[in-house]
Amino acid sequence: MVIIDPAAAKTALRVFVRNRRKELALEHPEAGWKVVDVAREPLARLFPDPKGKVAALYLCLGSEVETRHLADWLVEQGWTLALPSVESDDGQMVFRQWTPGDPLVYDQIGLNAPDPSSPALQPDLVVTPLLAFDRQGRRLGQGGGYYDRALEVLRARGPVLMLGLAYVGQETQGLPDEPHDQRLDAILTESEYIAVQED
Repeated sequence: MVIIDPAAAKTALRVFVRNRRKELALEHPEAGWKVVDVAREPLARLFPDPKGKVAALYLCLGSEVETRHLADWLVEQGWTLALPSVESDDGQMVFRQWTPGDPLVYDQIGLNAPDPSSPALQPDLVVTPLLAFDRQGRRLGQGGGYYDRALEVLRARGPVLMLGLAYVGQETQGLPDEPHDQRLDAILTESEYIAVQED
């Protein structure tokens, strides 16, 4: 019997899926606005009155799916937006209010984030980047664990929809799973909204 260490398997897999995502970004430059069309019906069904609701997005880096069009559309629908910010040595992520065009500062890990004076919010919807996903809600991220820790805290406080944003070609079978991993509730791609299937 061969025992595979999930952490080691993730490290090896990240190299492959990171390169694949770069290829997908070149093949599908339109993905950022296509996901808006795909998101309209399911998000309207899940959140029929989004006024007063908070959607946490991310600012895309490299080959991640562009979020600018999704942010603009969510604002049009009445959502309040937030961005992630890592502000402590233990790597805890908070979500601070943000409006497109607001000035940004560097957070603890060097990513663009709202100023620490912006209010910290409790999101109803968290849109997260990823390197790979499967239809059971497993998500392979960059390896920092920021979203896993944040989602554990958010879910303890109340309902939140964790939505992975990806190219459809990032779907990957047999993703390694560790006890601390927080699963997605759904995945949004340029061609499909995927509600997670239970194991």
